[in-house]
Amino acid sequence: MSSSGEAAVVRRARAEDVESILDLLAHYDMPRSYFEPFYLKDPSYRPEHSWVAEQDGRLAAHIRVFDHRVRACGTELRVAGIGNVITALDQRGRGHAGRLLEAMLAGTPGEGFAYSLLKAYQPVLYERHDWAHIDQELVRATLSPGGVATVAIERFADEDLPEVMRLYDETNAGRSGTTVRSPEYWRSQLEWLNEDRQGFLVAREQNGAFAGYVRSRAARDAVETLELGLGAGDSGAGRALLSAAASRRGGRLQAFLPPSLLRLFQPHEGEVTTEFGFMGRVLDLPTLTTALEPVWLRRVQESGGRVAPSSWRRARAAPKCG
Repeated sequence: MSSSGEAAVVRRARAEDVESILDLLAHYDMPRSYFEPFYLKDPSYRPEHSWVAEQDGRLAAHIRVFDHRVRACGTELRVAGIGNVITALDQRGRGHAGRLLEAMLAGTPGEGFAYSLLKAYQPVLYERHDWAHIDQELVRATLSPGGVATVAIERFADEDLPEVMRLYDETNAGRSGTTVRSPEYWRSQLEWLNEDRQGFLVAREQNGAFAGYVRSRAARDAVETLELGLGAGDSGAGRALLSAAASRRGGRLQAFLPPSLLRLFQPHEGEVTTEFGFMGRVLDLPTLTTALEPVWLRRVQESGGRVAPSSWRRARAAPKCG
């Protein structure tokens, strides 16, 4: 424990801090090697995306901003994903994480981030800094054995990437909350993420046409579906992909899916529950309003509505998609 009593120095990280950050992240239950690709091979990472608290010449705590573009209401927002929040074991309970969040909130306005998202395991900390809960609908199901498959299921191969990219964009073009991925993002992620290829499956029609893909991982009791991409109305391929992925856990799976994909399940196969998912917070209201204002105006024009000045001011203060 520190004996100096001096306050920790909170600052953005520098290149020479990265190795110490990786050592600090080993205070999680995961080994240092798990985090190394995210800092040494991820081309989107910059040392200044990390905020650190330095106590007595060593790093006491760390948070990282993951720089993403996310679809929202028919437009795109630059979003700061907050993650890898960690405090050294002998420094916990001293408020380091809260001070790092305060520094990040003070430092990011003007950098183009409109919004922030995070997955919280200790939500009280983030509630204190105005992040709000965003619930998600979780599907838990045990798939019944299907009939004769109309598509061929294969493991993903690198040459499938162009079709996967195309289908990802088509599937998510109008879906808020999905990440915008560049070809560089796709290629680099597949290179350094070490994804379990057993859970990355593709479907092809009898004529060889690409019909869909699923990305999943096997958990203890079920297969977690991370991503499902399908052509319009191709429920047969979707069902076959989910069945193939879930077969690693006796047909049991869980997934966060949009309502349009619930048709893939039979009524008796499972249930949909509302689960605590992400937390969100506006980072820069003028940036958010500027991004959403054209969407809001277009919807007003399409509806033939007229907006009173007072309503216009309220909309600018708290813009919404709907």
